[in-house]
Amino acid sequence: MSESYPKPVKAWLTVLLLTLAYIFSYIDRSVLGLLIEPIKADFNFTDTQMGLLSGTAFAIFYATMGIPIAWLADRSNRRNIVAAGVVIWSLATAACGLVRSFGGFFVARMMVGAGEASLSPCTMSMITDMFPKEKRGRAIALYSSALSIGIGFGSLLVAYLLKFAEDFDFTTLASYGIEKPWHLIFVLLGTAGLLMALLFLLIREPARNQIDNAQPGSITDTLQHILKQRPVYLGIFSMGGIMTICAYYTTIWNAPFFSRIFGWEAAEYMKYTGFSILAIGPVSIICTGFLIDSFTKKGNPDSALHVMRLGIMILLPLCIAYPLMPTQLSSFMVYQATIFGFTMTTAAGPATLMAIAPANMRAQIMAFYYMFISMTGLLIGPSSVPFVTDFILGDEMRINESMSYVALFLCIPAFLLLRNVPAAYKKLVTSQ
Repeated sequence: MSESYPKPVKAWLTVLLLTLAYIFSYIDRSVLGLLIEPIKADFNFTDTQMGLLSGTAFAIFYATMGIPIAWLADRSNRRNIVAAGVVIWSLATAACGLVRSFGGFFVARMMVGAGEASLSPCTMSMITDMFPKEKRGRAIALYSSALSIGIGFGSLLVAYLLKFAEDFDFTTLASYGIEKPWHLIFVLLGTAGLLMALLFLLIREPARNQIDNAQPGSITDTLQHILKQRPVYLGIFSMGGIMTICAYYTTIWNAPFFSRIFGWEAAEYMKYTGFSILAIGPVSIICTGFLIDSFTKKGNPDSALHVMRLGIMILLPLCIAYPLMPTQLSSFMVYQATIFGFTMTTAAGPATLMAIAPANMRAQIMAFYYMFISMTGLLIGPSSVPFVTDFILGDEMRINESMSYVALFLCIPAFLLLRNVPAAYKKLVTSQ
């Protein structure tokens, strides 16, 4: 049975809306890292507690809810699942500004993760039903560009909101529990997400392309498929995990790092990093998509994996280097170069999986991928730096050394993966 796809305009409009949702999700996910210092001051939290809120709390439901949601996505309306997820994480983001204890904050962050778990598995499944193979790289790259846009725009937005909130008269809002600038920022972001969820009424669920007329695979069938090809899947999952560990610890701890080591105020750091990531990230990641599609058209079905490997080889050395640079400018410039490694790995990871995933298991395989990289990235990334700082070095002013040690340790599994995965992947992808 031949595959049919929606009109390009409708397909790209759907991807644009899903990308917008991903931008909102990443802002809501990472805003806590930009507000670490004022939250620490109000609650007297330690770096370790902030790491748990930033990573562990979010990861618990983001990882575990992804599998049942993906199972549902392979059987029901994916647009509606995503819209419901947007509502849940937006309400939870607003709740983060109203809580008054570590436990309450932890639960609110868990619910942010639960809502966001719906987005990427559904999106990747929808993209494969809206675009032929030779165009999927660009669609996935556009969607993946939301990460860098979310970081960049989120930094600028939070910097602006901080300035606005610092001059705000909280007299009328105090009775609602909104008393501090960071309270207001969480509530405003949550409200904006609720309004954005209404836009999903404008798009339709794409028809599924099941060329082999297979019934939707069960979770057991999907696990058996992954385990049967475990050298390939474990390799791709692990490279994605290494990238997310680096992504989360740099996103969460960069503002405190530049503040403690170079005395750079958080608001100023947010402005500069926001503009630079917005300038570099989206262009880099979309070019990555075109690169993958170009090599695929030329008869290189494993092109996405080679781009992913290159991204890891760029990323890790730069993550070791930038915290140890002698000046604020040199450190910031080297950090900007890491964006190329992040974006290449981010765009190429899902593309490698979509090239080998059976049609009736796409959403579930993507859910396992995001579960794996979430468990590794969110559980290890935000907590790894404060663990080294608090329990090994014993000095929060040595945060720069902690960040470099984490990246250095990741070089060990990365070397093994870069060496052993390509041959097995090429054999599998050419058999599709």
